[in-house]
Amino acid sequence: MDNKRLVELLQQKKYHVSTAESCTGGLIAASIVDISGASNVFEEGYITYSNRVKEKLLGVSEETIARYTVVSSEVAKEMAAGTQKATGSELTISVTGYAGPGDAWDGTKAGTVYVGTCYKGKAEARGFLFEGDRRQIRVRAAEEAIRFGLERIENDE
Repeated sequence: MDNKRLVELLQQKKYHVSTAESCTGGLIAASIVDISGASNVFEEGYITYSNRVKEKLLGVSEETIARYTVVSSEVAKEMAAGTQKATGSELTISVTGYAGPGDAWDGTKAGTVYVGTCYKGKAEARGFLFEGDRRQIRVRAAEEAIRFGLERIENDE
């Protein structure tokens, strides 16, 4: 499983991970702390469901949200970078998205999710469109977030 590999690799490198989650509501952090040894690498996790909290805790720009919407790669990157700044963790993982049911008021399709990572100061994001019910979308988003974080570290080897 990717979460087990992530924890093992972080332990080997003596790195830490922190998370900032919106639509996943803590699933990413939970999947990391499910693994024995996570206490050596997991620093902290934020659930930043509202725009106000994304801005206040993570430094996401109000202008970025206004220009791109909160469900965007730009916000995912700012969330990841802000989490790294706040925590000092070498790897941070963020998620913002719309799990539904039904499309959002602004036309965003249900299942639209952006995963951000910040690794050693470099933020990246990926977009996804998942199918399924609200729970399935949230679980898939958390899985992809862990996978993306793992890729960032593995590609640095």
